[in-house]
Amino acid sequence: MRILTKTSLYYLLVSFVVFLMGGIAYYTIMQGEIYDEVDDQLFTDKENILAFIRRTNELPHVTSGVSETIVVKEVTDKNPVLESLTDTLIYSSYDEEDIPYRRLTFTTYQNGKAYQYTIMKSVMDFDDLFESTVFAMGWTFLMLLVGLGAVNYSINKYTWRNFYDTLDKIKRYSLSQYGPLQLKPSETTEFQELNTVLQNMTDKIHSDYLNLKEFTENVSHEIQTPLAIVNSKLELFMQSGNLTSTEAKLLEDMHNSVSRLARLNKSLIMLTRIENREFKENESIPMHELLAEQTEQLQEIIEMHGLTVEQTIDQAVYVHMNRGLAEVLVSNLLINAIQHNAPNGIITITLNQEKMCLKNTGEALHEPGSNLFGRFVSGSKRSDSLGIGLALVSRICSVYNMRPNYSYENGMHVLCIYFNQLNRKIK
Repeated sequence: MRILTKTSLYYLLVSFVVFLMGGIAYYTIMQGEIYDEVDDQLFTDKENILAFIRRTNELPHVTSGVSETIVVKEVTDKNPVLESLTDTLIYSSYDEEDIPYRRLTFTTYQNGKAYQYTIMKSVMDFDDLFESTVFAMGWTFLMLLVGLGAVNYSINKYTWRNFYDTLDKIKRYSLSQYGPLQLKPSETTEFQELNTVLQNMTDKIHSDYLNLKEFTENVSHEIQTPLAIVNSKLELFMQSGNLTSTEAKLLEDMHNSVSRLARLNKSLIMLTRIENREFKENESIPMHELLAEQTEQLQEIIEMHGLTVEQTIDQAVYVHMNRGLAEVLVSNLLINAIQHNAPNGIITITLNQEKMCLKNTGEALHEPGSNLFGRFVSGSKRSDSLGIGLALVSRICSVYNMRPNYSYENGMHVLCIYFNQLNRKIK
């Protein structure tokens, strides 16, 4: 939930609670005042009746109206009601409803006889006035609540506009497409400080990025050449005929280690370049043709391992991505299926519009399959495995929103790449 919506909801909630409590307090106070007023009128009538009896020595006339009623009756109880103030309801046939009354009952004596007077006054008029007042106040509160909410939302939206502008530019910020952040100056101190911090931080990040990129490029050019020279010298040395078997074995181990180091260096550089998003040129890649080409290039190694390749490609499949990365993706999957296969095993390749799967026969893993896509994780104990091939596959899939998946089914390793629907191109 956006902070603007959240603060507005909190503001409306607090305002609603305040208005509700204010309305309840208003209702209670108004009701008390109304009942006090009616009670005062009842006691005034009582005093007038008693004064009339004292002045005339006669009982006053009994009245019976819509809003006021006075009833008198002779009582024979030994303990008559001296004074009682209660609420009651009287049904009105005219209004066809029960009307609320306040009732004052008291007893007076006339010529040695006790008479009980009951004065009732309707509070319906006061209730109607009260309901009208509450209704008007309710509408006023509601309109005030909506108005305050709208004003608060507008003010917050205007105040936070620079923050959202900064947030939008940070989302679209890319190191590989670096340009100075053009943040709008803000009159709000906190937002201006945020812009300054972000500006300094992106400058520092870009500087570090350039240094890392320069280091990667230097490594690419400066390390590969010496490694190639050392490798060639070792090969020449191994071809000399005056070596003992121990020396030949040592030279072979050195040659294998240097070759492994060269391949590892090349793979790490490739991984860094992928993470830096340096492969920007994309095109429609025919995956069916690429699979055939890569399989043909590795045919010699496949035959050397005695493997059988079975391909099931129903139709042409095109994926929008960088050609170099597509070749790395397919090549690494094929090499992984070759290296981790059983002698004279089988490689099954299936390709359709949804996914590309490579299956190979091999021993089951001794660790969770999800770890295979991490760096320097190998599913076997082969010394020539760098353990970084599937990490490259995972990074390439991440760049193009494709999903790699591993499973072990029916004695076969199954590695599938699920294509992103937006990257698929059907011709």
